[in-house]
Amino acid sequence: MKLIYSGFDGLDVTFKGYLPKAAIDVLERGKEGAIELKQNQPVDIGDFHGFVGPAGLRDGGYSFIVDTGELGFKWFFSKSQRKNNWGIRVSCRSATLATYGFDGTVARMYAELDAIGATVFEEAISRVDFAVDWRLPEGFRLDPDCFAMHGTSKLRGHKEIGGESWRRRRCTGLTIGMMPGRQICIYDKRAEIVEKRKEHWWKIWGIDRNELKASGDQIFRVEIRAGKEHLRKQFGIKSWSDLRAKLGDVFKIALTRICYKTRRWEDHENTSRIPDNDLWVGVRERIENDLFEWSSGATPGVVKQVMAKQQKQIISAMMVGLSANLAVLSRVSPDKLSGLPQMVFDMIFDNVEGDRKAKEFRAKMRKVQRKYEFYDDDGVIYDESTIGACGAENCGGTASPVLQ
Repeated sequence: MKLIYSGFDGLDVTFKGYLPKAAIDVLERGKEGAIELKQNQPVDIGDFHGFVGPAGLRDGGYSFIVDTGELGFKWFFSKSQRKNNWGIRVSCRSATLATYGFDGTVARMYAELDAIGATVFEEAISRVDFAVDWRLPEGFRLDPDCFAMHGTSKLRGHKEIGGESWRRRRCTGLTIGMMPGRQICIYDKRAEIVEKRKEHWWKIWGIDRNELKASGDQIFRVEIRAGKEHLRKQFGIKSWSDLRAKLGDVFKIALTRICYKTRRWEDHENTSRIPDNDLWVGVRERIENDLFEWSSGATPGVVKQVMAKQQKQIISAMMVGLSANLAVLSRVSPDKLSGLPQMVFDMIFDNVEGDRKAKEFRAKMRKVQRKYEFYDDDGVIYDESTIGACGAENCGGTASPVLQ
């Protein structure tokens, strides 16, 4: 059993405050465009850059949902400019927290609030998730009947288990508890990142995917989630200072109240006398250390380059699939595919030939370019004029276009 990552995996915060009228006007126009075109539209408000969607969020009265990228945030903004309104909410992505750490993520959060011109009076922590990832041997099997609550036998009798996932008679995930209270989840993280194409986690872990597959090892995550009701009612946590003073206690108590034992037990046995599984002991040890000092060691550039490579692979697969459709509809013989590349080239060339068509195509490129930036391995953003002049592949460095 080897620890490969530990750190914050989720953070939701609500702010009492409001946006200036000028920002609301820009978001309103962007939302109208998103509704008309049925896709998120780019918005620029000072140094704030994001994409506004066609819908809001009825729960909480948020009129706008704005995404600032894979290493950014999802913002929810209200139109209201009342000072006592909790009109701003933010949800942090796991990749942002893994890349920048807790303090770095919070700093970037406030930088975006300043950029959009928000007036903020106070914060309320709505949710905090912490994750610990383990590399486990091939023979590890998750057994739901080995979980126990403090002073009781099995969890099943107390309706604590919120859900189980099974694959080929093997339990791959278990959720204990419900949000917005407290949850503990343990699940096959490798299967999850493969299914959801979160390729950047291989870099964060520092593991070669093929090497892991050849070894037969598994990766399981233990994730502890504390929702608004649990934080506020059980521990009186609302502000940043409350969180820093008490969050360690929140998670330590959760791992004491719910335990994963080394074996199943008989009804007459006292579960407190059965040792905890090494997996659980290891998680508890990580929580007992300084929670806010942990980092993954993966730089922003490395993480985002992996996302870019993944995005190009998706686009390439789509182009191949569309080319097959084009071949069939153009009555190209399956035995004479050599002419297909030229057909595709001619079609693209026809759309960029001439001043008017070239201008329209450049406009489309500028719109798409807003979704990308060029980073080197250390996360340094290349100058846009340099990109336009030489292209990322010819700049002599390791720059790579990355999805925002």
